[in-house]
Amino acid sequence: MRCLVTGATGFIGGAVLRSLQAAGHEVVAYVREGADSRALREVERIVGDLGDPNRLALAAAHCEAVVHAAGITDPEAEKDALGWAHVAGTENTLNAAKQAGCKRMVHISCADVTLHDGPRSFWNEDEAPTRPFGELARTKLHAEELVRVSGKKGFWTCALRPALVWGPGDTTNLPRWEAEAESGGVRLVGRGKRLMATTFIDNLTDAVLRALETSVTTGHVYYVVDTELSLSRDFFTELSSALGWPKPRNTGPYRWAFLRAQAGLSSLGPVEVIRRGQSSAFDMSRAKQDLGYEPRVSRERGMAELAAWYRRTREDR
Repeated sequence: MRCLVTGATGFIGGAVLRSLQAAGHEVVAYVREGADSRALREVERIVGDLGDPNRLALAAAHCEAVVHAAGITDPEAEKDALGWAHVAGTENTLNAAKQAGCKRMVHISCADVTLHDGPRSFWNEDEAPTRPFGELARTKLHAEELVRVSGKKGFWTCALRPALVWGPGDTTNLPRWEAEAESGGVRLVGRGKRLMATTFIDNLTDAVLRALETSVTTGHVYYVVDTELSLSRDFFTELSSALGWPKPRNTGPYRWAFLRAQAGLSSLGPVEVIRRGQSSAFDMSRAKQDLGYEPRVSRERGMAELAAWYRRTREDR
C-alpha cells in the first residue's frame, strides 16, 4: 500500500512512517518547510503545510491511504494556531485525500479530547464531558468530528485516541520531563495518587497498521492504550529510575496546583496539572474488537527500550 504520512518529522508521525516501511508499505512523507527531515533521506518527501490543500492533494496523488499525524502538541499554543493546524489542517487533508482517490484515512487524535477538571475512570468512546478543557482539546475534538463524518462509500475513515504517548524518539514530553528532573525531579500533582493512562509508541503504530487493514464500518473512534494501569507516581518513578533521574517530587494538592496554574503562578500549565492530577483510564474493548488491537509492548520492555535509546542520544550530544 502506498501511504501518505503527515507530520512525518514528529515523534508520532516519524514512528508511524518507520512502522509502515517495516511492514512493507510504500510511504510518502509530508513535511513542513524548514523542518529537520534528515532522518527521511531515503523517503519520498513533499514539502508543504496543512494550509495548502493543493500541495496536500499533490502529496496524496497515487496514494491508497493517508495517516494524518500532524498537529500541535503544546496546550499553551495560540488559539488561532491550534484552530488552523487541527481544524483547517484536518479538513484540508480530508479533502486532499478524497480528491486524490485515497481509500482510507487514519487520523491520530488523542485522549485529551475528553479532558476536563475531573476523573475519566474507565471511560469508553461514548463518554465525554459537556465541553473539554482547553483549546487544544476542543480543536482536536473538532478535527476528530470532521474525520468521523467524512467517511463514505469508497473512503473509509477512523480516529485513534492514544493516551500519554511515550517511548524512544520522544521529542514532545520527554524534553519537558528531563528539564523538570534537572530542576529537582519530575513534579507529581496530588502526590501522584491518580491513575494515568499511557500509550507506548510501538503500541500506537501497531494500532495504525491494524486500522489500515480493517474492514469495519467507517467513522469510528478508538481508544488505544497500554495494558498496564498505574498511578502517575509509579509511572514517573519507573521512568526516572530507568533514565537515571532524581526521584519525582510532590508539588502539593491537586486543587492548589490547578489554581496556581490557572493564575500563571506555576510552570506547569492547567492542562498538564489535569493530566497528572486527575484519573485517566480508558476502555479499549472497541479497538480490540474492531481492529484486533492488542498492546504487545509491556511497560517493563518499553522502559528498557526507552532507557537504551536515551543513553545513546546522550552519548551523541
